[in-house]
Amino acid sequence: MNLFRKLFKETKPVIGMVHLHPLPGAPGYCGSVEKIYEAAYRDLQNLIEGGANAVIVENFGDIPYARDNELITNTAFAAIASRLRQECDLPMGINVQFDNVEAEWAIAYSCGYDFIRSEVFAENRMGPNGVCIASGPQIMRLKAKYPKDIALLADVNVKHTFPIVEQPLDFTIESIIEGGADCLICTGVMTGKSPGIEDVELMKKIAGDFPVIVGSGVNDKTAKDYFAAADGAIIGSYFKEGGDVMRPIDQKRVKTLVDALR
Repeated sequence: MNLFRKLFKETKPVIGMVHLHPLPGAPGYCGSVEKIYEAAYRDLQNLIEGGANAVIVENFGDIPYARDNELITNTAFAAIASRLRQECDLPMGINVQFDNVEAEWAIAYSCGYDFIRSEVFAENRMGPNGVCIASGPQIMRLKAKYPKDIALLADVNVKHTFPIVEQPLDFTIESIIEGGADCLICTGVMTGKSPGIEDVELMKKIAGDFPVIVGSGVNDKTAKDYFAAADGAIIGSYFKEGGDVMRPIDQKRVKTLVDALR
């Protein structure tokens, strides 16, 4: 059975983001892992109490993102992720920027997480974080070597990047599905910017029964339309105070969007 379907059954999940402050090794690190955890814990609680269905923990603050993080960065991420997992019964995912699938699988596997997000599963892309080579072959071999029911959510034309060589959308989608992922993610060009409804509908048409979720830009005014076209959404910026992605989670905004879907 598809692991995304198994994880969420008939639910179209509202997936909130816990954006970690800069970790050790990142340029903006504040000097205290405990303070990073405390901020993440508050955001997690506000997502839970606001009615989110799932959570992704991401090292959002580690700008500019490295392709291979230092050991201390991944260790701190794992330590925080493990503590957060103990505080939440919802499905939880890991995203280690930028597309560091080895760290993602290791943390998810070791800390009891349910899914990971892979930004360039079946594409070769480039952007401010450098050149990103398709990670599907690596992650599927890690999964075979260290097997566990951890769902793989794979971006298509991921935000903040551009293709090294253009490839047809249907080819990319077919490659992701054939390669072993469990869900497609449709994003806009950058954080907080949504793809058009027509982009989501086209991806869903090509994918058929395979799960497609929206990865950016959903808010309380557009949620119903996107959820009618897709199988769920990852929501970051809208859930923050004032819609500012750099601020903490606002529980009221989470509740507003969840209520808008009813």
